[in-house]
Amino acid sequence: MAKKIAFGWYGGKFSHLDWLLPLLPKTTHYCEPFGGSAAVLINRHPSPVETFNDIDGELVNFFRVLRTQKEELLEAIGLTPFSREELRIAVNDSLEGIADLERARRFFVRARQVRTGLAQTASEGRWAHCKLTSRAGMAGAVSRWLGSVEGLSEIAQRLLRVQIENEPALKVIKRFDSPETLFYCDPPYVHESRSDTQAYAYEMSDEDHRQLAEVLNNVQGKVALSGYHSPLMKELYGDWTFIEAPTKKAHSTNTRPDTTKQTRTEVLWINYSPHLLKEQEKWQPQAKYLKTLFNEPVQPFTSQA
Repeated sequence: MAKKIAFGWYGGKFSHLDWLLPLLPKTTHYCEPFGGSAAVLINRHPSPVETFNDIDGELVNFFRVLRTQKEELLEAIGLTPFSREELRIAVNDSLEGIADLERARRFFVRARQVRTGLAQTASEGRWAHCKLTSRAGMAGAVSRWLGSVEGLSEIAQRLLRVQIENEPALKVIKRFDSPETLFYCDPPYVHESRSDTQAYAYEMSDEDHRQLAEVLNNVQGKVALSGYHSPLMKELYGDWTFIEAPTKKAHSTNTRPDTTKQTRTEVLWINYSPHLLKEQEKWQPQAKYLKTLFNEPVQPFTSQA
């Protein structure tokens, strides 16, 4: 089945889905407190109860309007030209008194007409225009813009079964915690492990990460937490099992001028036994990855140089 995505998102997990999805076990209630682009939820096998949450009201408004006013939103986006002026309006014009439908359209312009998918920090200078690249008989950027609308209808259908929240993550975790809940947490990563510390509209300080860890270490439910290795993550989750993804170069890598270019390994910390995943292998369409995972023992945390 082809993977679906509404828009790119800084730190999003679309490129890691083949590795990540088999590591999230079957559950009664699946909850994403830091939902972002919802790439994981949208491509995951549905659970009986599902909750998407993000603290960004414009992001949440987009998904809510896509679910409740699908046809109107798709028409509005489809009639929007690929234009620097459209991006300027979406970035700079006030949203005061603007209808939810128009807010959602402007959000999508910010998400899809900029380079690198930084919808929360979009600017006119990041307009993703083309000079010579063409595709399907038109500028490649225009072709990608028109193509981005095509998958939204299927995503809207997937969201019909999802509860959508717009709250601080800790509040949502406490509200929906139960022995039958799986929380997949993908918060803004620890600052020391990435170079761009202002990529999100809602960043997290080290103290915020400590408060999150205090809650996650005491929940009844299962937790899967994404991040990079760092001293702080070792301190907060040192007794959890972790699983490493194949190493990739990451746009959030710390590449200061006085250092050589680095790579970062995506890590998933889990508070449940990885053998639970093996038991549920048939449930996950992507579970062939588990055959590789269980050929090698899961290692305890080791600090990264």
